[in-house]
Amino acid sequence: MHPRRPLVSAPEGLWSELAWEPGRLGASVRITVTALLVAVVMLTFRMPFLSIGPYLVFILAQRDTLLTRAAAVLAILIGLLSCGLVHLLARVAWDTAWLRVSLLIAIFYGGYYLMRILSEPRIILGALVVIALFAPNFDTVPYPNELLSQLGWIWAIFGLLFVTTFLTQWLLRAPTALELLRVQMRRILVAAEAACLENAQNRQPAENALARDREEAAMRIHLLAETKNLTPAQAASCQDVLSGCNALLIAAADNSPSDPEESSRLRTAAAWLRRWRFRILVGPEIPLEAPTVLPRNSALHGAFEEIAASALGSPVTAPSREKAGPLPADWASNPLYASFATRATLATMTCYVFMTLADWDDIHTCMITCVVTALALTEERFRKQNLRIGGALIGGLLGIGAVVTVIPRFDSLIGLLLILAGGSMLAAWVTLGGKHVSYAGWQIALAFYMTVLQDPHPTTKLDPIWDRLVGIALGILAMRAAFALPDLRDFLPRQAQGGEIPPQDAPVA
Repeated sequence: MHPRRPLVSAPEGLWSELAWEPGRLGASVRITVTALLVAVVMLTFRMPFLSIGPYLVFILAQRDTLLTRAAAVLAILIGLLSCGLVHLLARVAWDTAWLRVSLLIAIFYGGYYLMRILSEPRIILGALVVIALFAPNFDTVPYPNELLSQLGWIWAIFGLLFVTTFLTQWLLRAPTALELLRVQMRRILVAAEAACLENAQNRQPAENALARDREEAAMRIHLLAETKNLTPAQAASCQDVLSGCNALLIAAADNSPSDPEESSRLRTAAAWLRRWRFRILVGPEIPLEAPTVLPRNSALHGAFEEIAASALGSPVTAPSREKAGPLPADWASNPLYASFATRATLATMTCYVFMTLADWDDIHTCMITCVVTALALTEERFRKQNLRIGGALIGGLLGIGAVVTVIPRFDSLIGLLLILAGGSMLAAWVTLGGKHVSYAGWQIALAFYMTVLQDPHPTTKLDPIWDRLVGIALGILAMRAAFALPDLRDFLPRQAQGGEIPPQDAPVA
């Protein structure tokens, strides 16, 4: 048996996620136009949080209209929860520092605990980010009414974001989720056909071919079924095709035919896939019969049977599984959850105390860094921390270059908009990449806007980006130190531990 072909290396995979793909340019243009509109309106009315508004466009403006509406609903829920908690802190513990710190500890601990056990923790994550953003204001704002007025401006920015994003997507004809699903399924079928042909020529394709399209297609099928845009039968058929193509690509990466007959079978199977794809595009005018010649490899054979069953109108019925509840069965007894929440809370509150004692409120990004990088698995946590600091460095350098060399020479709105368009386009392109680079695009955008959009007038101050980088570095150090601390159970006798202790970053079922 031939050794398995390795997946693409890290640099090669990074460049592949930044490469051109259908629809990426249009999505980048829509994000850039929306960010420019938001910036113009906020500059015109001198709204606060000038650098935050255009950045939120990158979170709200998704590739298709259905995901954008879902992000808008999620933003409203996050706003309600976070504003309610900030309002509670302002009313209960405005003049009592020890009570405010105690409530912050309780809020962060409870939020981190819920993030660890919930299958969909984005609402909790967003609420904790807003609380971390407003926490320094309790020590700097003289009156609670001023803090509450800032919360009101958050809702005004939300309204501006919703209007500009939906208007831009309507004018620039953003695709629907169903249209994008059709494109992705077509590309996946082409990849499956190409994998068969490569196998027939004694070559092994990469297992991760179109991995991002396959993940997004599965997500869109689920979302379209939940919103009744696909019937249960259509959703099941799409799931069967996607499952069969995934199995085929994985099996093709392991298979290497050793005889001409198997190569001929693979070519026949690839021709059948091509005919079915043309039938989908053209219609029932192209006849399609069940494949009579299939590969002898058991994995490839099973994958083709699953695809063919769905193509011929008899989808495979997977064994029914009980729907998992919102919480795991051991949510109250597993010590890993409490350990995770304790460590993340310790890192966050350490940053808060340091920031307060040093009277350096501008490094509040240290608390936000702790929140957004609070992930269960160590490698995922490190990757997000690296993307955060790397994206901030790139965006900061772009912003410094614009502030030092470009803005002083173009003291006009047109010049500022051209600068913002270039930085926004670059950040949007990176954001629309795969999971290994997309978060860095958000950080490029935020650091760039924080450097260029400091005030409603041209400025050449460089302190904001420096403070942001220091805050991110401090937050990363705090998180890594907190999760490097030994667990107290390690010092207990094994009999008292109750058996084997799983590692801190063990995945939760």
